[in-house]
Amino acid sequence: MPTYKIAIVGDGAVGKSSLLKAKKSNTFDPEMNITIGVDFQLIPLESVEVDGKKSNFLAMDLGGQERFQFMHDSYIKGIKAAIILFDVSRIRTFFNIEKWYELILNENDKIPVLIVGNKIDLIDMEAREEIAKDLDELIEELPRNQNVFGPFFTSSKNFEGIIAVFAICEEMILEMLNKESEEMSHKKE
Repeated sequence: MPTYKIAIVGDGAVGKSSLLKAKKSNTFDPEMNITIGVDFQLIPLESVEVDGKKSNFLAMDLGGQERFQFMHDSYIKGIKAAIILFDVSRIRTFFNIEKWYELILNENDKIPVLIVGNKIDLIDMEAREEIAKDLDELIEELPRNQNVFGPFFTSSKNFEGIIAVFAICEEMILEMLNKESEEMSHKKE
């Protein structure tokens, strides 16, 4: 049964651990502790089955605090996708998206990268629309942005958008793997 390694990155306290907990167990803990270094979660995929068994994401929640960032390079090796998470209520985390994107790009510039604004329960629809517009502009300016997808918005507190983000991530991984498989077939011919 295949397991696809993904990285969830972003500044400290943007909600990476809460996002994974909401996806895996449909729960929200407002007192979540910071991730010390890295945390691994096995998350069943929605659509991929091999011999009747579900495939999984091995989701790596990389601690966003600066003191843990020296470890990131070793944990993102071999990832098949990345989710860059920022907190829509803390503008500083938006401006650090490029830093996280560079980390992923240095590992593999062909994998899908989803950019997700979290904690949308803390802002109104007008603010969300403004952030979406700013995010569209940011994505356009990113180097080698052909595999960057977004903007997406989630709330771990009320579970909004979480299933969709992981389904899109899954779809992008499968699309990338199919493309790689086709390229390998053409090289053999």
